[in-house]
Amino acid sequence: MKRLLLITAIILCTSSLYAQEPVFLQKAYEFLIKRDDVDTTRIYQPSKACLSLGLLTTGQKAGFDVDVDFKVKFDDASSLNSISKYSLSENLCKKIGLEVGYGNASFSYSLEVGPRSAWKKSAFGLGIMGKSWGAKFNYSKITNPFISSFTVGQEGNEGYFHDEIITEEAAVLKNFTIDGYYVFNNKRFAYPAAYKIGLIQRHTAGSWMLTARYMQGSLYNSPEASWDSYNMLDCFSTMQASVGGGYSVNFVLWHKNPVGPRDEGLGNLTINLTAMPVITLVNYLKTTSYEYGSDEETNEVYNTGEKISKIWCYPMPNYIGSAAISLTMWRFFFSTQFTYNRFYFRSRDAFNASQMDLPNYVDDLSFRGTFHDWMLKGILVYRF
Repeated sequence: MKRLLLITAIILCTSSLYAQEPVFLQKAYEFLIKRDDVDTTRIYQPSKACLSLGLLTTGQKAGFDVDVDFKVKFDDASSLNSISKYSLSENLCKKIGLEVGYGNASFSYSLEVGPRSAWKKSAFGLGIMGKSWGAKFNYSKITNPFISSFTVGQEGNEGYFHDEIITEEAAVLKNFTIDGYYVFNNKRFAYPAAYKIGLIQRHTAGSWMLTARYMQGSLYNSPEASWDSYNMLDCFSTMQASVGGGYSVNFVLWHKNPVGPRDEGLGNLTINLTAMPVITLVNYLKTTSYEYGSDEETNEVYNTGEKISKIWCYPMPNYIGSAAISLTMWRFFFSTQFTYNRFYFRSRDAFNASQMDLPNYVDDLSFRGTFHDWMLKGILVYRF
């Protein structure tokens, strides 16, 4: 009887989806071809949705840096301020690719060219960029050597010690973000004008904006790599939710209205500047420290387990910024774009000390880290 009910429910759900499929497809098509409600004296848009094809090139760099501050205490009650640093980043990543668009949607694919930026790298992005609102989904994964340093005291003082190690084993950095924005003055200000084809700003205008970001990031360092480093903490994962706002402005340096049905004579030169500070309200951190043991006969060192701590870090101010310059000539669109992101996380307690087996001489730990990335993109598009 239960199996019969389950099969019946599946059939009903499937039938319902098939019944709604034409409605869904119709709404999706309407979204693609929908003309925006704008002040036509300020914003120009083509008469109908058109297919576009673009060539793009990008240069970008991402990374993760961590500092753990602590004190080394001695039997005579003296102490030395010390720091353990480690990071993972890529060299400059250069890509070329294609972008296909129709109406309000576009898809692009790029391949890395020239010297490799990392041992392994993969990335994926998907976005919708409308005049009123937009959202972007980005995922990246970088596999590269892990850089570690350990410093006790200050150079020139008694007891000073410093060393830096680049591990032979690679660590893995992952980052997933969802960004969204809303434009208040969306009838007179076309935020996407300098970033994608389809909307053209006729006169200089700006608007206040709201933004939000959700981010999940992690740095995995293997036990083998960690054994050869000075890290007090070995793996990190963070979850952040941020909200904020800022201002964006389009400076129109030159504009010429079209004189024909295929946009003959159209010309435009626009510069966009956008700054959106945010506050990271949800700032969750998970840290892992490996434990080691050794074989008494062979003296071989091996991993015996993990010490994991989960903490809520302080709210932090962070920053999202971008700039772009675009040139439109007839049905050609060229844009150079720069984006910059820097997200911090910090805690007075790098982890819950009661969960860690630390030497007695280590005290007063504090933790700070940064995810950072920037990208410079150039794209040439033709609208059919």
